Amino acid sequence: MYLRYKLGLAALALLATYGLWLGLLRNLALFEVRSVTISGLAGNAAPQIASTLELTAREMTTTNFSLERLRSSVADYQSVATLRADTEFPHGVRIEVVERRPLARLDYDGTIVAVASNDHVLSGLAALRTLPLVRSSFAPRGERVIDPLAREELALLAAAPEPLRSHVYQVRLSNEGLTVRLRHGPLIYFGDGALRHAKWDSAAVVLANPSSRGARYIDVSLPARPAAAIGDPATEELSTSPQGTASVATILGGASSEASSSTSG
Repeated sequence: MYLRYKLGLAALALLATYGLWLGLLRNLALFEVRSVTISGLAGNAAPQIASTLELTAREMTTTNFSLERLRSSVADYQSVATLRADTEFPHGVRIEVVERRPLARLDYDGTIVAVASNDHVLSGLAALRTLPLVRSSFAPRGERVIDPLAREELALLAAAPEPLRSHVYQVRLSNEGLTVRLRHGPLIYFGDGALRHAKWDSAAVVLANPSSRGARYIDVSLPARPAAAIGDPATEELSTSPQGTASVATILGGASSEASSSTSG
């Protein structure tokens, strides 16, 4: 009986101590956040986001740190996909930000906003002039692009290899279908939105071929048989390789030699 009494008192003491910890001790200034390290930010809203995160973190303690409170503080920034945080007792916090990277500038009625690859408008993030341009016939609904043509153009842009995407000025619809305008380069005709990756690979092969220099346009609507207008309005075949839809790395050599023989005559 005496042993049970002692065990009961010990259990009550533990519960009381835990309750005191939850209610008071873990919120003491002794454990306040004083050092905040933030990584993962690269967009032009980075200073504002970093400042908001640091101020919010410093309002908490390392023993009572709320990740949800941290996420809520930057909920208005669509460029923030998610956050991760680790506390470093007694005063440190490391925060890692996972961003939605801007894919394009969306222009609707003269208003230009940045858009991510999932068709999300990135509020709080200015649209950089270096981003490819996509025009929309009407405004986004909430934070989403709803114009079907603009969404198709964004999907084509998202499929582009990063080295090529950085040279794209605009994606639009022309008489030849989906058309990409390169900065200081030819137009690229994609036709429809099918086989996007294969068409980009085909375009990369042609652009890497010295014989395509000076082309007015490149047509990759049939990715296995890309064609270009070089020097005159006549369309010259650049490749008839059946591997035209393979990756750039596997066909670059073969496609280049075929292109040279095809365009030299």
